[in-house]
Amino acid sequence: MKRRDFIRNGVLSIGAVSLGAGIVNANNKNDSRQEPQPSQSRLHSIGTVAEPARSLPIVAEADVVVVGGGPAGVAAAISAARGGASVILLERYGFLGGLWTGGEVLPVLNTHGADANGEFVTAIKGVMHDITSRLFDIGMAINPKAPVVDPEATKYVLAEMLNELNVRVVYHSWASNVIVTANRIEHVVLETKSGRIAISGKYFIDCTGDGDIFCWAGEPFTERRHHIGAMWRVGHAENSKAGGPTPISGVRIMHTGGEYNQDGLDVFNLSDLQYRLRKYMWDETQKARQAEGCSDLFLLDTPSQIGVRCTRVLSSRHIVTMDETMSRTAYHDVIGMSGGSIGFTHNGQKYKARQRPIWQIPYRALLPQLSHNLLVAGRCFGFDEPLTYDAREIGTCFVTGQAAGTAAALALNSRCAVSEVDVATLQKQLRDQQVLLNC
Repeated sequence: MKRRDFIRNGVLSIGAVSLGAGIVNANNKNDSRQEPQPSQSRLHSIGTVAEPARSLPIVAEADVVVVGGGPAGVAAAISAARGGASVILLERYGFLGGLWTGGEVLPVLNTHGADANGEFVTAIKGVMHDITSRLFDIGMAINPKAPVVDPEATKYVLAEMLNELNVRVVYHSWASNVIVTANRIEHVVLETKSGRIAISGKYFIDCTGDGDIFCWAGEPFTERRHHIGAMWRVGHAENSKAGGPTPISGVRIMHTGGEYNQDGLDVFNLSDLQYRLRKYMWDETQKARQAEGCSDLFLLDTPSQIGVRCTRVLSSRHIVTMDETMSRTAYHDVIGMSGGSIGFTHNGQKYKARQRPIWQIPYRALLPQLSHNLLVAGRCFGFDEPLTYDAREIGTCFVTGQAAGTAAALALNSRCAVSEVDVATLQKQLRDQQVLLNC
């Protein structure tokens, strides 16, 4: 939409919105949500300042607005567009893929797991398979059971797939608020180089990873702290045993688990971690150069995003638990499955990676308790603490994103709330998209 069209399409009146102040209820004093107060900020306040009232231009609209262009967001946008919806995808960086590309978390894990007979079988297909197949076809992915991709090739492929479906991608736009009326999100507010603007939508999908949208919409959630680390690539590493291989000869991926019990929503903490992790990546690369035959090894690139693993998690209509996944709980509203990637201990028993049972994800785990037109996908859908490792993995993000996008298009076509989507129809469409619902 051009600038001259801003006024013609309307403006959004915002009264006294403070930075980070939470939701603004437009013309609805009876909305059931509680507006977060400044005192609830996680940062120590040295005072307050009132932001003047202003009207924001509504610059675009779509049937489905997806916030966050990581694996979940891309899968959601692709699936909603394939379902016939007009789609806008909002991404804060200048590329797609989130931590998969920008964080250089290149392996796609959780694609396989143990079936009821103990056989190690495929758990995830669907959009994830569509994307990785393209990367294998151009020689930019290795290891079919846990694909390791090239980040630049992946950014290219994701952008091409969305362009083919006429998904409008808005880069360099940071979501900062939502406008809610009668338990429906009407607009998402963005901070951009074009100023503060608003996007209208009929349905919204929170794929921010941190649950920004459902937080501002007043949904209940829990917060979790985990270790924050980084992955990076080194070049001229033909003789190096450090890290792991990538699709490009001589380029290897390095990894640090980072520091434990970190708050991924504290901007000062993230800034301090950014410095320490960058120093660590430099120092470790210099150490790797000391190995025999590795004098030409160099730091190829560092991630534009450090590895935040988990922050906010939705208190959804059903919380998937580790116990449920280990007992192979079957849900009537299953929308996909996931597997595992590392060995672990559960209830005192040790399991190897290949022994991790494939587990189902119910549609209810993507559903907020209040919002009629919001779905949640990615690492912040509803799951308990012990399930965090598997629930946040890229493979699982693809599964929840595809289900959310498909469900949003169905809700649009049926003119219903996301909680009223016919599950049988949703499951049929997912099966038609090669999504695995059982094994």
